[in-house]
Amino acid sequence: MEAIIIEILNKRAMKGQHGEANMSFWDEKMRGHWNGLKIPPYIGPGPKLGKGNRETCVWKPPKNGWFKINFDGASRGNLGQDGIGCSLHNSDETVVARRAKPIGMETNNRAKSMALVEGLEMCMASGVEKLVVEGDLTIVINGMKKGSILNWRLDALLNRALNLSKAFKKIIFNHIFCEGNFKADQLANMGADGIYID
Repeated sequence: MEAIIIEILNKRAMKGQHGEANMSFWDEKMRGHWNGLKIPPYIGPGPKLGKGNRETCVWKPPKNGWFKINFDGASRGNLGQDGIGCSLHNSDETVVARRAKPIGMETNNRAKSMALVEGLEMCMASGVEKLVVEGDLTIVINGMKKGSILNWRLDALLNRALNLSKAFKKIIFNHIFCEGNFKADQLANMGADGIYID
């Protein structure tokens, strides 16, 4: 029942003048229609955070002997021309490897999931053993921490990422706000613009 309602609301909202990328508009539209439902899907902002958490979020290097991979996806619309970006650093903040790559038409969530897989493969090729993985999409990070994800569109990609993660001696998955993930974001946007960096 809820899936049918979502589909109807999406069709009604698509007739409007607002683009798909304007998520605050879509969120408000959807929230207005869910009041009478018993268990509405999660639509809206994340948990309430202390004032300034997002504004003070900065990228930090990993501990000595560890490496950090930041990954991101960028979309020119959702579906739109997408790109992925990954940036691997050591504890001295030196860039060990980085990648930007266009991936064609995808959703934003799939682009970010593809960036994770690409980043893990890049780390394996670089001989990394202890790895901190940072990304700004909570569904991906939480799925990797739990070892499973309940999203059929991302399932195959994240299962691939889970299998790749087993190749490292130690691996930690952390969520970071987009403000602290800017290095991977820049590379992903370059990929969405058709630029390859390897």
